[in-house]
Amino acid sequence: MIASIIAGLAMLLPVQVWSQTLAPKFNLKSGPAEEVRAEENYVMQQPVPAAVPFRPTISASAYAAAKEAAAANHSPLATRPAATSAPLPAAPPATVFANFSGASDVDGFRPPDTHGAAGQTQFVEVTNSHFNVFNKSNQALAKSVTLATFFNYTKKAIFDPRVVYDSTWNRWVVTADAFPESTTVQNFFIAVSKTSSATKGFFVYKIDVDFSANNDLWDFPQVGLDQDAVLITANIFPAAGGFAGADFFAVAKARLYNGLGFSVPVFSGLAATLAPPIVLDQNGSTFLIAAPPSGTTLTKYKVTNSSHPASTALVSSSITIPSYNVPPAAHQVGTTNLLDTSDSRFVNASTQNGDDLWQTHTVGLSGSATPKFYRINTATNTVSQSSVFFQTSTSDDFNASITANVNGDAFVTWTATDPTHSRNAQVMFSGKRSADTSIPGPGGIAGVISSTFYNPSTDTTERWGDYSAVTIDPSSISEAWLVNEKINSTTQWGSQIMQVGF
Repeated sequence: MIASIIAGLAMLLPVQVWSQTLAPKFNLKSGPAEEVRAEENYVMQQPVPAAVPFRPTISASAYAAAKEAAAANHSPLATRPAATSAPLPAAPPATVFANFSGASDVDGFRPPDTHGAAGQTQFVEVTNSHFNVFNKSNQALAKSVTLATFFNYTKKAIFDPRVVYDSTWNRWVVTADAFPESTTVQNFFIAVSKTSSATKGFFVYKIDVDFSANNDLWDFPQVGLDQDAVLITANIFPAAGGFAGADFFAVAKARLYNGLGFSVPVFSGLAATLAPPIVLDQNGSTFLIAAPPSGTTLTKYKVTNSSHPASTALVSSSITIPSYNVPPAAHQVGTTNLLDTSDSRFVNASTQNGDDLWQTHTVGLSGSATPKFYRINTATNTVSQSSVFFQTSTSDDFNASITANVNGDAFVTWTATDPTHSRNAQVMFSGKRSADTSIPGPGGIAGVISSTFYNPSTDTTERWGDYSAVTIDPSSISEAWLVNEKINSTTQWGSQIMQVGF
């Protein structure tokens, strides 16, 4: 009893383990953007690898050992504990306004890296090799082009795409990176729409992100927005092996949204897989957050003057949380092949509003992969709300994303498999009202249940994800749009898009 009281107090008391002001390492310069007419109908193809490898930020041997240890605890009859002893939320989102198929595997590029965002009248989905625009009103496909066409680039395969919608300025921001062209050049792309329509023209920046020209690999980039800047992060892997930390830079919207050149500082050697936020208010500070593969602390970075290169500042600190470890792989019905659940990284952008920062990641719990969410108070470096969530006591749950609106209502999507109940991969959603202390676990609604298992290769653990997305509908903050992976056949991935709400 005393131990539980102490643990509860630890969640509330301010704990700041360290704080450090960081200096940038590089200066990134880019000329004006190229103007690309997205309405053109020609199709450009790109070289396509069979699969993009997952790159852990710890050594391959340490990662394999962590996954093996997580798998050793698995039991198909194991029962996970309830997320909290508090009453379940009174009104999680339960209404499905739209539920339809999105992009699918057409060229063997794995994993799909499903990502998307909602605008005023359109939903944009990006996957490895494609850019799709759907009309929100009737879910009709308004445009579909290859990433090579969209970015006007064919030298190397493009992967890790992301898209966000700036509901203040009504602009789409799309990013992706390409495999290295040489030992000194790797290109990263930023595209910004000229209008609120994703079927019209874009400004496209092609940026060489091998800043030292030393064959470093720029991987798993993420994109966020604050009031004045577009925020970019990525993991850096040296050619000689190992992990060199994450990079971060920010570019003023005033320059990007007008196709202008820019020169900005790049901060390097930061905590692995650093998630930028989507900032909903006019906060003068922006908060980046990272979760290591296992441990008891999160690393937070406070960014100020993000749109002013001469005075952009970055201060790091830590947040103490309960111990967690990497998740085991997910099980499937009718096969011994497993699905990759990645490590415990934050796979998508946070949501920032006031002192709240919302995030979720997948951890191991009672031998199963299980998502956990955090509502972090950035003023006190404490967690004000947190819980695990999952479909059933025997399901494997992973590939989760979270968003929240200005009222503090949250939405989540994730993938669930449940061989005990004969369920292949499902696109799940749930959430909570602001005052509710937890997201229901067990709980959630399945938008689709795949009809078969996934086995596209000779690997025993198949690539999945690497991420999903859920975003608030800018025309109705009580609703959200999500996209996540499903299985179309044993060798082909698909995706499902949903509009859900309270």
